Amino acid sequence: MYMDIDACGCSNTCRHCSPDGHSPGGEFYSLSELRAIKQQWGPLTIRFEPTIHPHFPEIYAPDIAGEHGGWLVTNGCGLAQRDDADQVMQKMQWMGFHTLAFTLHGPRQHHDWFTRRPGSFESILQATRRARKAGFITHWQIFVDRKGIGDIAKLVDLALSECGELPSLSVPYHRVGGRLWRYEALRPTLGDIKPYGLSELIKDPKKNIFTNAIALTNRAWLEKWRQDPDSGEFKHPYEPRTWSDLADYDFLSLRITRHRKVFLDPMCSPIIYLGNLSEGKEIIVGRLEVLPKPAHVELQPQELEFSPGEEEHLHPSGFSLRYKEISKKRLTSCV
Repeated sequence: MYMDIDACGCSNTCRHCSPDGHSPGGEFYSLSELRAIKQQWGPLTIRFEPTIHPHFPEIYAPDIAGEHGGWLVTNGCGLAQRDDADQVMQKMQWMGFHTLAFTLHGPRQHHDWFTRRPGSFESILQATRRARKAGFITHWQIFVDRKGIGDIAKLVDLALSECGELPSLSVPYHRVGGRLWRYEALRPTLGDIKPYGLSELIKDPKKNIFTNAIALTNRAWLEKWRQDPDSGEFKHPYEPRTWSDLADYDFLSLRITRHRKVFLDPMCSPIIYLGNLSEGKEIIVGRLEVLPKPAHVELQPQELEFSPGEEEHLHPSGFSLRYKEISKKRLTSCV
């Protein structure tokens, strides 16, 4: 069982954010509260932007958080703005952090628009420079969308200059619920990327998902799904494989919000309310035994119908396509 907790909120409100991070940020849970929750529920995954919590990096202590593997995914806001950033990064190194990963969506203007926070691009630049100076490995991941696609080559050059290594290129996956449905209008197509040579921009397929972009289209994923309808590629690991005995599923993902509420996050539906944190683990987990199966999770590949041009939309995984189609079914059934 995985326990995500909105311990600190976020400085950004990104248009692709799967778990719906948003401003304002702050100390929604104190260190003592986090330790008490960990005692009852097990190791916590800190959401969303940890560097803006006043007790970062202490919120990653072993008596609170799970293993971090030395990596921190961050938008850089806290490290760019804090006066004690040098001391904070020294503490991070003592705690075993060695790599900082940043997500970008384009150059300054487009990135700030996408994250809905003026200055968010500058935060990444400043945090990257401070981290490299302190001896950290820094990595940029670039998510490509239709509106910012024309500037990706320039951003790759900047990443190489700022990080000393090439960035990775990808597109967000879809999940049911939240703001991902609105993002779909920005999802690039095979035709969108061809004029800009994205498949050749970085030749390493481990860094550039577009090196085999034709295999990422709706058309290609649907054909793969039709050939193997039971393939695990079309279910995220957090999606229960059966809805009859959820509490025993190893990869079950629960989310604790800043408002002390607990939700199941199965990815194949919007998050499902389980109860208030104050009710305790036993009562809340017990409710997993009576949850109904979410709408349209039994969607079959033969039910899919693409609108004109939709066949070329690019998805990084099979489950992304399936979840987008579930979202479509849920929306059309409500009309």
